[in-house]
Amino acid sequence: MAITPFFTTTTSTTLPKTMPDIFPLILISGIAVAAASGLMGSFLVLRRMTLLSDALSHVALPGIALGIIFGFQPLIGGVLFLFFGALLVWQIEHKTKLATESVTAVLFVTMLAIGTLITPETELLETFFGNVSHITPFQAILQIIIGLAIIFTVAKYFKPLLITSIAPDLAAASKISQEKMHLLLLVLVTLTIAIGISFVGILLMSALSIIPAATARNLSQSYREFVTLSVGLAVATLSGGLLIGYLTSIDSSIAAVLLNALLFTASLFKKR
Repeated sequence: MAITPFFTTTTSTTLPKTMPDIFPLILISGIAVAAASGLMGSFLVLRRMTLLSDALSHVALPGIALGIIFGFQPLIGGVLFLFFGALLVWQIEHKTKLATESVTAVLFVTMLAIGTLITPETELLETFFGNVSHITPFQAILQIIIGLAIIFTVAKYFKPLLITSIAPDLAAASKISQEKMHLLLLVLVTLTIAIGISFVGILLMSALSIIPAATARNLSQSYREFVTLSVGLAVATLSGGLLIGYLTSIDSSIAAVLLNALLFTASLFKKR
């Protein structure tokens, strides 16, 4: 049985103009992925763990490379390495006095070096920046399902996740397990990265989660408004990037990043 390539040798991430039928499905998938990314990004910004998104996305690179080399679905290899990285971060944090930022920084450079070393040179650009034109209908539907599952899970555990993010002492007094909430956050971030890589690649994942959250933080007046705005900005910028990529020769991932950067810059001029 042939394996549908998750990454191919082409370096373009724009949608082929000959794919009008699948574009709506990819757009819906992008909306679900962006909503989950903006939601998780808001908690990472609250916890000052913004490096985690970048570091974990780079952990996927060796797994993707092994998939390419040995002929199995690279997405599977990437997901397995992502969960390995998340559990490794959690374990090292609890066995040492190192902060999350320190652990993720070590993972960031180590996995990037290993992945770059073993990834075929012709595949590197697409791995780094994603390729939405090779998202299959099955992958798009799977991304929608996982994205919605992330959103529903956060909605169910929103209060404990929020309390452990902004008031650890209150969480302890309320008998909320900070370790369990931290592990849940790592798992949800891992799943978010797994479904987002095909849209923006491993190098630009922060544009899908952290930049919308940072922009929302500049514009919001309350935590609920902050989370809602973070999700809205992520959805708007990725949807805009996909539309720009479909209608022009500009890569959709680059367009999404630039839209995010533009909105973030504009947010700096808000009067306080």
